[in-house]
Amino acid sequence: MKIYNKGEIIKADLYSRVNATNGKYRAGQLGLENLAGIKDSDIFFLETLQMKANLADKMIVEAEAEAEGKDTTNPDVMKELGEKINSAGTPVHRSEAVMTAVFVSLRLIAYYGIAIGIWGIVFKKSFLVFVLYGSIVGLLISLLAAATVVASQRTKERIREMVFGAAGMWGTLAIIIGLLGLVAFVIGLLVF
Repeated sequence: MKIYNKGEIIKADLYSRVNATNGKYRAGQLGLENLAGIKDSDIFFLETLQMKANLADKMIVEAEAEAEGKDTTNPDVMKELGEKINSAGTPVHRSEAVMTAVFVSLRLIAYYGIAIGIWGIVFKKSFLVFVLYGSIVGLLISLLAAATVVASQRTKERIREMVFGAAGMWGTLAIIIGLLGLVAFVIGLLVF
């Protein structure tokens, strides 16, 4: 008796669904009908496709319900429904989410390094030492708040939203710290 791994089980589930066998996934252009190019070890991506299939099945049943009464055997109806399903999110491989998280982290490290480095000049200390301190702060923030959230997202749309949120919250804070440092430096030049 062969023991199947989780990836093979997910693929078997996706291929055996009623809407896969009757061609509705293909008619809706959902990208759920040909999984041969996806490695069995890419569980994160396969689970994302499984979530998309669950959503598709739910939306197809709702469209067929008596309230709407749409004929989902009609390719045009399925194409329209497929656009709604696909708009819920484009699945991404885990590596894409992780690489985006790395770039967010690097950006935050640079922002905080420069912002706190400016305070090194204000206090007439070593700029580079303060840049190092700021970089450590940026790394901690990205590890505890930003990068972990971005890396766990499963769709491009959610990754975009999380990157925007991280930049809006943590990046803006770094810019404010840097601007306050510049103001303190200019006041120090004018007063002393």
